[in-house]
Amino acid sequence: MGAVIGHWKNITEAQRLTQSQLIPGVIEEDIKRENLVDRIPVALAQGKSIKWNREKTTLDSSVADVDIGEQMTWTSNVEYDPQETELKRSAIQRLLDNFIVDVYGTINNYEAQALLEIKKGMKRRLGDKLIYDDITYGNAKQFDGLHALAALQTGTELDIDEGGALSLMNLRVQIDAMKQGVDVIYMPVCIARRIDAFYYEAGATDTANQRMRSLISMGLNDAGKRVTYFDGIPIVKTDFLVKENDGVGDGSDLRAKWSSGDVTYSIFLIKFGDIFNQEPGICFGFGDPEMGSDLYKVELFDKLEDYDAKGIRLVTYTAPLLGSKLCLGRIFDVQDLAATA
Repeated sequence: MGAVIGHWKNITEAQRLTQSQLIPGVIEEDIKRENLVDRIPVALAQGKSIKWNREKTTLDSSVADVDIGEQMTWTSNVEYDPQETELKRSAIQRLLDNFIVDVYGTINNYEAQALLEIKKGMKRRLGDKLIYDDITYGNAKQFDGLHALAALQTGTELDIDEGGALSLMNLRVQIDAMKQGVDVIYMPVCIARRIDAFYYEAGATDTANQRMRSLISMGLNDAGKRVTYFDGIPIVKTDFLVKENDGVGDGSDLRAKWSSGDVTYSIFLIKFGDIFNQEPGICFGFGDPEMGSDLYKVELFDKLEDYDAKGIRLVTYTAPLLGSKLCLGRIFDVQDLAATA
């Protein structure tokens, strides 16, 4: 005789009068670390586009050697390099069916959960656009992201085509070229992992590598997390720098995410700043005070025509603003191989 389950014949019959417990909310699984949007300074713009001037000429060559009693000459040769960036709009909107709210409102806060997921999507999209958007080779609705801005310096030490394993010497060269300074080095996780290995175990018995390892150090951030430094500059591991196609994005075509052929990666050296305060670095301009610090505004619709539903819309007007070209460096076509000296 089987076990007695109180009033019921067996456990199966007892379970017919029960239901599963639904835990409110959603456990996050798709995680992308170190969104540049979380680090970059933001600034409110008062127009559809932002204009500023970069220095083009200096007056050191106009300073003349003049003899005593010699007549002096009036000169004028100052020029500026005007810059303009137009803010671009991004948006996402979702229906909130009233039936779902009425039926499931006591289990999950449907509207709050939907808003949370919409905000996550918007923020992640901005992080991707900040790197990969390109007005010229993407589309006119985009702004120029880091790749497009860096490609303007193609062929210089501010934009290095690695064509193989990352050379630490190229990092050194680019740091020296960024005369305004470098705040962070943004790296894909797999390339930053190579730097960590270079410091700890790779080439530990090689004399040349041991010398180069003196430029790499380890420390802890405010949260107690380990941080790798190159020449005192923190290396930030980000999931937003993804696999890319080889041999593209040098100013004549799009730096495209990987689709076929050899897999390569890119590294960015960044100096942050606020051009509205005449600081030379890069910031993220936004164009609506309603966005606040979230970089987007939330619009709620109580009733939608032709639908028994409410609505949520997120809208943003943004674009990166690079004060000085000396505040952004790129090393691209980097392969996932052991770093070299």
